[in-house]
Amino acid sequence: MKILVFEDDPVCATVLREIVRPMGDCHVAYDPCDGVELFKKALEDGVPYDCVFMDIMMPKMDGHQALNEIRKEEAKRDIWGLDSVKVVMVTALGDFDTIKKSFRGQCDGYLVKPIRKKQVFQILRELEILDDREP
Repeated sequence: MKILVFEDDPVCATVLREIVRPMGDCHVAYDPCDGVELFKKALEDGVPYDCVFMDIMMPKMDGHQALNEIRKEEAKRDIWGLDSVKVVMVTALGDFDTIKKSFRGQCDGYLVKPIRKKQVFQILRELEILDDREP
């Protein structure tokens, strides 16, 4: 599995990377613009990411904007629906309006910080990225 984490907080990025590391190759983008570029390059190279964990509150470009850029890149390549990358928003914002905005922006899952290993595994199972035999 290939995973991309968009997270500007080094501590949160490290925690999430350590949780998902046993599942596959994990890259971290501390800057959302860099993350979008990593995502594009992976598509261009023919080795796309399977899952993206996206913080919402980031400088330069927030998570909603970065998600929009990801979906635009997929649309340019006729990648839609079940073929698109699974995006999980990971944020301290648990209010209804933010959650609704995230799902309208085509995220696939939502986790409220502080995240726990069990929550990450659960959402990856719900998105059918992990099966019941995996951690």
